[in-house]
Amino acid sequence: MFVIAEIACSHNGKFSQLKRLVREAFLSGADAVQFQIWNLKYMMSPKNKLFTKLKKIEFTENDWIKIIRFTKQKFPKLKIFCCFYEHTSFALAQKIKIDGIKINSSDLTNPLVLKEALKFDNHINLSVGGSSVEEINYAIKLLKKNKKNKINLMYGIQNFPTKINEVNLIRLGQLRDTFKTTIGYQDHTNYKSKHRNHLCFMAMAMGAKILEKHICYTRSKKSYDYESALFFDEFKLFVDEIKKLKNSLGKPITKNFSKSEKNYRDFQKKSIVLNFPKKTGDIVSTKDISFLRTNKLGISPHKINFVLSRKLKKNVGAFVPLKFSDFK
Repeated sequence: MFVIAEIACSHNGKFSQLKRLVREAFLSGADAVQFQIWNLKYMMSPKNKLFTKLKKIEFTENDWIKIIRFTKQKFPKLKIFCCFYEHTSFALAQKIKIDGIKINSSDLTNPLVLKEALKFDNHINLSVGGSSVEEINYAIKLLKKNKKNKINLMYGIQNFPTKINEVNLIRLGQLRDTFKTTIGYQDHTNYKSKHRNHLCFMAMAMGAKILEKHICYTRSKKSYDYESALFFDEFKLFVDEIKKLKNSLGKPITKNFSKSEKNYRDFQKKSIVLNFPKKTGDIVSTKDISFLRTNKLGISPHKINFVLSRKLKKNVGAFVPLKFSDFK
């Protein structure tokens, strides 16, 4: 399970707090930190009510290069993902190496953004919440022209915060089955909810291989992106829980059972046994047998036709699981 600590705008335009959040993302045990990068004039209309607010917290390209270098130097094991919100910011990925990029759902049909993303040879996470199959197909078809990238689909919607009954987690399975690629879940559950981590656990069970969760340092009403974000101690607990629970996912059913599965089968499954001892040469009939749990597996009840009317080649005691080797 790959956990991304999404910083988004929770740095509130403060470089020192951005560095703090990177440090806390690492200490929490997250696999990656994610930055949201934009040149606002290419991203949003000046008439949009958020334009002035976002302008106040906008970092320059040089600022982002500094923070990426800081992350690499201080926390080399922490992967770096960047969500670019318009086409000009992709130039940063050509100047300093990063591990992955994310394309926001707003740009799934933006040829300018997709053309720049096509140059990237690593992980590309496509945010597909609120998107149609046609829109997703459009982005995938274009990005697949580069055989070196790895496309992952990230599902989730952000309504600051998103109500649990609005999430539609069932779409994770639909996305996996439709597009035959790795899927991830972007969580935006209210930080106040007692279920704030539960949807991520459910997403894991539904096949999500990537989990994205917001991290913040303040929940002041004047701050940004705090509605579904966790403080450091909360985020660390979240990551710890993910690491423990991921082991429960196990592996698909195969012909070879694990040791624990074998122990469970020995304890739980029933075998064909004799109701009383029989000798070499005796023929087994229906009245001679029962289906019982014995703590040691023998012939399964559904193989009864093999047993009936067949001669024993050795003495067999009562309530001992019959084996194929017991018969002629």
